[in-house]
Amino acid sequence: MSLPAGLRATPLNPIHRRLGARMVDFGGWDMPVYYTGILEEHHAVRRSVGLFDVSHMGEID
Repeated sequence: MSLPAGLRATPLNPIHRRLGARMVDFGGWDMPVYYTGILEEHHAVRRSVGLFDVSHMGEID
């Protein structure tokens, strides 16, 4: 995986990319914005469960 200079990746980034996420620059982080589409994901979360990657928000020492 090659990111543009200055763009950082979360630990889950390879998984997001492997699953086909649409990635965007979010505050200097390469973050998923959606996978199949917003409406499809809304319905999937209502029927089952969802996960939101917030690992860019903190650091564990």
